[in-house]
Amino acid sequence: MARNPDPKPGRWVLPLVVLGMVLFTWIWVNRLGVEVDVTSDTTSTTVTTAAAPVDPEDSGEPVEEPSSTTQLPPEIEVYLGNLAEDKQALAELSAAMNDANRDWDDRTVSYSEAEDSMEAVSEQALVFSTAVEDHRPPDQMPGLLDAHQVALDRAAAVAQAAEDVLAGLRAPDDGELRRAALVEFRAAAASFDQAAEQIEEIIRQGI
Repeated sequence: MARNPDPKPGRWVLPLVVLGMVLFTWIWVNRLGVEVDVTSDTTSTTVTTAAAPVDPEDSGEPVEEPSSTTQLPPEIEVYLGNLAEDKQALAELSAAMNDANRDWDDRTVSYSEAEDSMEAVSEQALVFSTAVEDHRPPDQMPGLLDAHQVALDRAAAVAQAAEDVLAGLRAPDDGELRRAALVEFRAAAASFDQAAEQIEEIIRQGI
């Protein structure tokens, strides 16, 4: 009787089955775009997918808009700051002038008190006019010097009208001169504000 050289012929069946399953799995998932690591007895799969483009409107994140702020030259920024201070000083000056005249018209103050108030306003108006003269603009923008000169002339008119209001208070009339000077003061103040707006427009167009 011949001897079987392999007493356990079935021991090769299981490894062949396992190998066949691995190869079948590799072929199948390879068609699906899945990477298979067959270097070990266990199967490891890695799925690679392409990232879809993100729509900023659907992301829920705020979209940063490009900045539209224009950087002004430093000397123009300083000039605009001085102009804003002059406008504020004129607003306070106008309020003080109106208060002083109203108090005197209503006779809620004595003559000496009214005179002191209007004299203080006249002095403040002169300070205002001097400040406008000192706050001269740079000469790099066409038309800016001429526009500033207009504002300066109107600031001087404010100071002159304030002095005339005081003179009208001291005049021996029924107050007509003072009231007329007050009208001139208010008109000069409004004209200065218009000149300041023209200056700001020139700067906006020049940048």
